[in-house]
Amino acid sequence: MGKCNHLILHCMDYRLQDTIEEWIKKKGLNGKIDRISIGGPCKDIEFAMKYIKTCIEKHGVKNVYLTQHEDCAGYGGHDAFSSLDSERENLTDDMMDLKANVKLLYPDVEVHTILMQEDDEGWDMVDLGKD
Repeated sequence: MGKCNHLILHCMDYRLQDTIEEWIKKKGLNGKIDRISIGGPCKDIEFAMKYIKTCIEKHGVKNVYLTQHEDCAGYGGHDAFSSLDSERENLTDDMMDLKANVKLLYPDVEVHTILMQEDDEGWDMVDLGKD
């Protein structure tokens, strides 16, 4: 198997793809990053971990970028939450739970967390930090 140092887990939502592509290019990762694209990417930890494990163990991934986004259909969209703050908190909590699972199994892997927030001009990838 080849080596690939980076992995991004993101939602399959079509609205996000241009922003994610721009982010990958801006980081200089185009062609050098594994991608896992699933609805509600951090919601089902067991499902996500199955694919994250493969990328780490088979491709040598050392940097994992976990993303979540507002108004995700995998969570029921905005309507599933009482407020935008509540939605962001829930999305972030799930992302942090998945991060903890990755770090438990792979303590040397850097795990970055990114919350994608929508405004009038489109989507912003807000970096919540790493490890």
